[in-house]
Amino acid sequence: MTELKYWLWLSLALYQNSHKMTSLLEKFDTPLDIYNADKDDFRQIENITIKNIERLCDKRLIFAEQVMDECRKKGIRIMTFDSEYYPKLLANIFDPPYVLYVKSRNRIDLNNELTVAVVGTRTMSDYGRDTALKIGSDLASAGVTVVSGMARGIDGAALSGALSAGGKTVAVLGCGVDIAYPPEHGAMMQKIAETGMVISEYPPGSPPLPNHFPVRNRIISGLSSGTVVVESAETGGSLITASQALEQGRDVFAVPGMVTELKSDGTNELIRQGAHLVSSALDIISEYQSEYVNIFEKAMQTEQVRTQTEPAIVKKVVSKIPAPELPSVDNNLYKELPDNEKRIIDCISLTPTHVDTLAEKTNLSASELNSALTLLEMKGLIKQIAGRHFILKI
Repeated sequence: MTELKYWLWLSLALYQNSHKMTSLLEKFDTPLDIYNADKDDFRQIENITIKNIERLCDKRLIFAEQVMDECRKKGIRIMTFDSEYYPKLLANIFDPPYVLYVKSRNRIDLNNELTVAVVGTRTMSDYGRDTALKIGSDLASAGVTVVSGMARGIDGAALSGALSAGGKTVAVLGCGVDIAYPPEHGAMMQKIAETGMVISEYPPGSPPLPNHFPVRNRIISGLSSGTVVVESAETGGSLITASQALEQGRDVFAVPGMVTELKSDGTNELIRQGAHLVSSALDIISEYQSEYVNIFEKAMQTEQVRTQTEPAIVKKVVSKIPAPELPSVDNNLYKELPDNEKRIIDCISLTPTHVDTLAEKTNLSASELNSALTLLEMKGLIKQIAGRHFILKI
């Protein structure tokens, strides 16, 4: 408890500035050592300003004690960087938050979970909403912990989908965990706290200031093995999250959208730059199948049931209809295509071909293959079906 007090003192003195806390912790071993240091010691730290030094030389602990009392009253856990429960993924980013405030009914160890972030625009379309709900639900059903920002739009839809499936969720806020923001997500926030975690680096009572959210986004990606962008314009918070995920060495996934929709510009550009193209939760989980075998097998079973299950009346009727002959393919349709797209077309037929087979046959890199597949889909020449299989559309 004594060490906790000094962690809080340090974070409050530097306004949760993780860069400056890192600089200090590189010179001093513990927050207590920093507390015991003097002005001359602080002057040796390159990015510590005169104002920072003034606050670090204020040795009063009353503000830290007030935060601790407030957290006790409101049932808020305080997780510091040296805690055994501190997420290892988050600890490995360039600028980790050294103090986290957590609202949760049960203590959850994210180090034992596959965590995936799902983010996107606040002004989502019906397509974006439905996709986020489905991906969130399917990820959670397979056992993935879904991470997001609980913002309006895609974030809220993804978390709602995961909650509806009875899965674990993590909401990362740009305000105190005692403040529901946006207000209409108050009930969702309560449910997340009951089954998962609501997290913030800002102490209780901190308002949702605009500058908090871009900083908060690094925690969303930092907590996650991969980040999925469902719908986004060319600028926005979700693309900041995706950029931070790349800087942190994490996977980035994107759901393709219509070229006529501005809300699809960001995701389509991510795919063009090499992000994994996503049409289902299985596309995401497949990237982690060797490490999380049980989750992958469960996702596979779900996908197989979905693709094989048909109403009994439909099966009965279809069984009486002779299978039609497949139409022939008019190769003249593809003469003007760029080379990469032609190579893919040459490997696809009217029967499903898996993306791994395409990669092997075309000898294209992952980014080249994903980009060409997206363009072919947009041109209406191919169609993606369950399990990342592709067929010609004629």
